[in-house]
Amino acid sequence: MTSETNDTPEVEVIVDETPQSGLFNMSMDAALLQLAMERERSTVRIYQWTEPTVTLGYFQGSGDSVDSAFAGLPVVRRLSGGGAILHDQEITYSLVLPASHPARQHPSSAYEMVHRAIIELLGTTGFPCQLRREYDEAGSLQSKTATTQTPEPFLCFLRKNPNDIVSQSGHKVVGSAQRRRKGVTLQHGSVLLRSSSYAPQVPGIVDLMADFPMNDFLKSLPQAIASVAGGISEFRSYTDEEKDLAASIAVDVA
Repeated sequence: MTSETNDTPEVEVIVDETPQSGLFNMSMDAALLQLAMERERSTVRIYQWTEPTVTLGYFQGSGDSVDSAFAGLPVVRRLSGGGAILHDQEITYSLVLPASHPARQHPSSAYEMVHRAIIELLGTTGFPCQLRREYDEAGSLQSKTATTQTPEPFLCFLRKNPNDIVSQSGHKVVGSAQRRRKGVTLQHGSVLLRSSSYAPQVPGIVDLMADFPMNDFLKSLPQAIASVAGGISEFRSYTDEEKDLAASIAVDVA
């Protein structure tokens, strides 16, 4: 996806070190997607959550019931598809690519490009992992019959996608989803760091590697993702325009 020409837009990075509400996080992603229709630059955002929050995929029916295990937790809808995600012990990223980015020709390739960058970064920390399809090809037992005959799990991290990042034991540790509008691509994803008390059956990276160098990983993650889009041009904070638009979106969906 990266390009050596001057046609690749600049890449701005926002590292939000203050955990935010689910409504803010999803509204800000929506604001960045909307503003990218008028901008000629890519944006990487790294963010966290103030409390355990469930996001529902865009195409999940409004009447779908939330699993009883998560009763009482905040629930918000996100722009991208897929199953519900429990955002708790994780770090989350979003990548917005404007219509002028070369990736517009093959937007689905962003899944693999971003995930391979994260796989490479995790490898430097001593945490070996790979794309699920490569894990399956290497000998993982997967029952296609069961996949087609049983309902998909409520949680996205219990579902299987070929582009997931999985550990050596086959546990999903990174999953991403997209939304596209007028040539602009928003991709956001969850890097599961630890299991949540609400979903103890889903282990995170630290559960699988007790001495995982968390600080080194978090410090390098923005650069790893930005490298896919063309490399970091600058780190910055939210602009007033972004905050105002995110606030108006939050009011509309609340």
